[in-house]
Amino acid sequence: MRLGVKRVVLLLVMLFSTSIVFGQDEELIIPDVLGAIEHQLTSTSITTPSIMTPAEMKKFERKSRKDSIRATKKLWLTVLGGPSYTPEASFGLAGAVLASFRLDKNDTISQRSFFPMGVNMSLNGTIVVSGAGMLFFNENKFRIRTTYSYRSEPSNYYGKGYDTIDKNHQSDSTTLFTKEMIRFDPQFIWDVKKNFYIGAVLDIAYSSSWDINPVMEKDPYFSKYGKTYTNIGLGSVIQYDSRDDIATPSSGMLVSSTHTYYTKYLGGSYNFHQIDIEYRQFKELFDRAVLGWVARAQMSYGDTPFTELPTFGSPTDLRGYSWGKYRDKSAGYGIVEYRQMLGSQADYNRGALYTKLGFAAWAGAGSIGETIADWNKWKYNYGVGLRIEIQPKKNFRLDIGKAHGTKGVLVYFNMTEAF
Repeated sequence: MRLGVKRVVLLLVMLFSTSIVFGQDEELIIPDVLGAIEHQLTSTSITTPSIMTPAEMKKFERKSRKDSIRATKKLWLTVLGGPSYTPEASFGLAGAVLASFRLDKNDTISQRSFFPMGVNMSLNGTIVVSGAGMLFFNENKFRIRTTYSYRSEPSNYYGKGYDTIDKNHQSDSTTLFTKEMIRFDPQFIWDVKKNFYIGAVLDIAYSSSWDINPVMEKDPYFSKYGKTYTNIGLGSVIQYDSRDDIATPSSGMLVSSTHTYYTKYLGGSYNFHQIDIEYRQFKELFDRAVLGWVARAQMSYGDTPFTELPTFGSPTDLRGYSWGKYRDKSAGYGIVEYRQMLGSQADYNRGALYTKLGFAAWAGAGSIGETIADWNKWKYNYGVGLRIEIQPKKNFRLDIGKAHGTKGVLVYFNMTEAF
């Protein structure tokens, strides 16, 4: 949904009113974004400033005591609710439960495990239940990352590849249809050496489409795979990860390679193979200012249904393009993003309210093609965003993304950074 200036202002007002009416445990989550939450719930190390007034010292001690209790309590449960908005689902109501806990009370080295669930129901008929959790075992030497989702929603299909996509303009008679998707995607990851990880991947996905428009019915790629199917894949993941924090990194690097094989032998409908290669890096430029960049390539080989094709335009990559509009057998993108929280670290330690605020600005480009060699037509985007620290090292973000050459902007509410 593309928004003018008046609607952007309305969304900002709604955001801040929601934080007052529905905030609980100092958290604000606008669900149907929990699939993007992947954060570390650990104790926060705070250095006491050398010079403080008595009032500042009292505030600092109260804040430190609260952070310490939350970091060590056995179960930390937060229930949230309020209005929601995403470009695809429009306005709606949402609720969420986020639980963090320790699986072994004697293991003080492992990060706190967390498991969220979000529910979103919107005016256009969207129903979403989703979450992404992480379980930590044996002093962080083993972890299980679990992503799950149920989605029933109106959507748009433009076709596969630039030649088809550019010919189909969005409308009820050319692109609109309704889909239902169920996905369960756990990863089992072992720490084999400092910053090096290997793991196994399981992906189970069910998809069904109906209310098919006439243009979509005649599309050869859609017709090849039918309206309902299940895909089951097994694979492996190899990572080098030196980031200082998963949710809001300020330094370090992530290099990841994931290979997943989907086959009829496992009970799936089609045989295909996907490769996902990603590189992220972060550098702290100066006090509370970070420059981050990411490059990602996704390739699919074999009989890949349209719902499984590589794509971009989600809240975690090229914000500004419609989610899933650009699909093909391969997709790649790169983004450079500058992030700045206000004030100095000393001001933050003193509890200055404005240090909870920040901003971001980014620019990116992406392309699709049958193979990587076909990435000869690039789509560009840029945008700015507001950051609000809800808890230490966890930011709520409001991003306004612009797709080059299109009218209007897209607005995103989300927890944690895009990458």
